[in-house]
Amino acid sequence: MHYETAAAGIAAHAPTYALTWEQFVHPAAWWLVPDVHGQLSKAELTLQEDPERTAKINIWFAADTRRPDGRPSPHSHPWTFRSYILGGGYTEDRYRVVDGQVLADLGQEHTEGSTNAVSRDLYHEVTRIHEPGSTMTLMLCGQGRRGTWGHLDPATGRCARPDVDPGFTTRLRALNPHR
Repeated sequence: MHYETAAAGIAAHAPTYALTWEQFVHPAAWWLVPDVHGQLSKAELTLQEDPERTAKINIWFAADTRRPDGRPSPHSHPWTFRSYILGGGYTEDRYRVVDGQVLADLGQEHTEGSTNAVSRDLYHEVTRIHEPGSTMTLMLCGQGRRGTWGHLDPATGRCARPDVDPGFTTRLRALNPHR
């Protein structure tokens, strides 16, 4: 069922890309992305990645990881993108900094058939995956800019570049012995 969902989403929203059954079921086509505890957060299949654009299928298993004290940790992205929700759904909190003030739009629901447009100046945090393992998105990303993303502290309005996670590569390799 996942393959049919992905193929239908690509045909509807990105028909210039092709997805074969062989590609979809080949283990080396997927990256299994861990959370900070080494548990599966999402599975990611990249259809295209170059300096101009990136297209990928994500199957979501867990929401974004909050700070150790439980406070929000919204992040931005180095590119604009549209996320087409092909199956399941998720809830996100969105934040913008306008004239030094943090504006929050909490509890945004994104369900199957909807589209989530995200700009570079938007900070967001996925707070709930509606159907873990069945929530699928097609992300169509524009041109990225290195060093332009980070995390926002909603309480202070301060933006910071992300800290390097020294254990991420080890956790990534542990989930991806097939790569």
